[in-house]
Amino acid sequence: MGRLSLFAIGISELRDVFGAAPELAQRLRSSTARRFPAPATDPRHRGSLLGRVGPALKRPIDPPHAPARPTMADCEVLLAGRAVPPERLGYAWQIVLAWLDELSWGRLDVDLSIKQMTDIEFDLARAGLPTSYGMERLFQDNPQLPLRPLPAQRFGYSKNQHAEATGQALSMVISDLSETSIPVVGQLLGFLNQFDDWSVRAAATGRPAPDLVAIWMD
Repeated sequence: MGRLSLFAIGISELRDVFGAAPELAQRLRSSTARRFPAPATDPRHRGSLLGRVGPALKRPIDPPHAPARPTMADCEVLLAGRAVPPERLGYAWQIVLAWLDELSWGRLDVDLSIKQMTDIEFDLARAGLPTSYGMERLFQDNPQLPLRPLPAQRFGYSKNQHAEATGQALSMVISDLSETSIPVVGQLLGFLNQFDDWSVRAAATGRPAPDLVAIWMD
């Protein structure tokens, strides 16, 4: 089973976290530290004598291995806009998802397999939805971020106007869908219907109107 995650955030705001300005960078560091705290160390487990004398030597005896979790070092690589090493890519994406959650106006997560998405697309077309407003079109634009997708991951976005137009189009056909499609499309429609309000609130606070960022992971 895959998961479709949708975020309401201006694409320029998302791009700005890579090479972030100092104020934003500090906010994201604090968010990362809260979401992915380093495990407490036990002072009773000080390691062997050989391990303890290692720091006194010119070269460490056992160079430390990167932890199997997101770390502040991963955070700094992202904030600087540097390339993420392949072995840290999954952890970097965990941090970026947390940042999206922090900065977005709203988030929707839907458990969805490829077959279910294909079946819903067929059902929407049968109900008369123009193909330009199908679920696949939520991924239509390239976010142009310095972060590669993971294997079996899809990543894209739709502009604000397209998100609002898709919501309007879905509202015209949802009553004609099958019982298996309505729950997922209903969640999507509820999410898209909030974009108009989010756009008004964004304008009032000097932020860009939210676009729709879509991430699907198998």
